[in-house]
Amino acid sequence: MSKFYPYNPSLGQTIQTDVPGLSVDRAFLAHTRWADPAAADADAIGLWHLTAIGQTVVTGLVDPDYPRALAVVGSVAGITGDVTITGTNISGETITETLALNGTTPRAGTKAFKTVTKVVLPIQTNAGTKQVETATIVGTITKEGTATVTVKSAHYADDRVMHVAVGLGDDAAAVAGKIRSYIAPLVADHFTVSGTGADVVLTTKVADANDATLNIAYTNGTCEGLTPDASSTDTTAGVADDQVSVGTADALGLPYKLAHNTVQAAYLDNTKDAGPTVTVSATALESNTVDLNSALNGKAVDVYLFV
Repeated sequence: MSKFYPYNPSLGQTIQTDVPGLSVDRAFLAHTRWADPAAADADAIGLWHLTAIGQTVVTGLVDPDYPRALAVVGSVAGITGDVTITGTNISGETITETLALNGTTPRAGTKAFKTVTKVVLPIQTNAGTKQVETATIVGTITKEGTATVTVKSAHYADDRVMHVAVGLGDDAAAVAGKIRSYIAPLVADHFTVSGTGADVVLTTKVADANDATLNIAYTNGTCEGLTPDASSTDTTAGVADDQVSVGTADALGLPYKLAHNTVQAAYLDNTKDAGPTVTVSATALESNTVDLNSALNGKAVDVYLFV
């Protein structure tokens, strides 16, 4: 097969004009297609909790489905700082882009990333508060058996119902101590368990928005002597800490370095787009993108342009 296949449009061919001795560059109509680019996804690359110390993330990063622009957004108002993203462009060259956070307003970049290899996060703006819930046990066991403890939380689709063995004569502090020891490993996915005396205390492991459903209830199961209490006390309300998402935007990377916008038409699922936004650069491949007027939806995108 000829070494000129596929054809290189940069070989510099010219064509004649109607003016003797004057020739002009020959142009080619190119067609590029993305089979099924997904809708923009705010945390497609990753989601992280900010801390008092800046973080550099190099593991657990998810590459975009196609070379495309990325975006960053914070979880609460007031979050500031720069997020620096490193990866490769469609040609495999290393690229970097820094995007400034603006609270919950998404900030889209202008470079098309094929891969993401590193994300550098700023320090937190808001520290957040971990929620604390307290149940106070009342009663003394007059018949040994089990006490039933129920933990309700937005984290759990179904209530965590646990049966704790208690002994004859156990006072409130003894019962609370047995409850703390028994339930601690069973709720360790989201809570730490603590407390002294008759108190059973749950503390969220992550500072998050207050969970109004969080509750610790207890009653006599097969035992007797406890004063049942269906409601616990929201000792400390939860306040969400700063979280930052890096995700995908709608702009797709073009495989050409363009000095001008030469896109002639774009189609989404075989329907002509009303007017795509095209960004070009004659020197940086990653800075050549097309952003359809219609939002991407997993359907095919076709773009026709002169090169």
